[in-house]
Amino acid sequence: MPFVIVGTQGSLRYLRSYGFKTFGHVWDESYDTVLDDHERIAAVAGLLRTLCDLSVTERIALFQICQETIEHNWNHFYNGGFERVLWAELQGMLNGIEL
Repeated sequence: MPFVIVGTQGSLRYLRSYGFKTFGHVWDESYDTVLDDHERIAAVAGLLRTLCDLSVTERIALFQICQETIEHNWNHFYNGGFERVLWAELQGMLNGIEL
């Protein structure tokens, strides 16, 4: 499912660091870089307003454009890519522990 995140600054960047793709090729994701929480939420609200104002035909077209990213994220999560990233991160953390 296409998504917009209402979260802390850098949330989309964080997801991408784990191998997920976001939808910057479809809509403006610059809200993720806004430092001020109120301004970031206002930017997200503006984006959501724009998306809600789309016609049914435009929404269907937008969803079709998003399919490759949706499929990538599904496969990454359910077919082991994300799990491998997490295990590598955990192993790196454990290797950094001095006993």
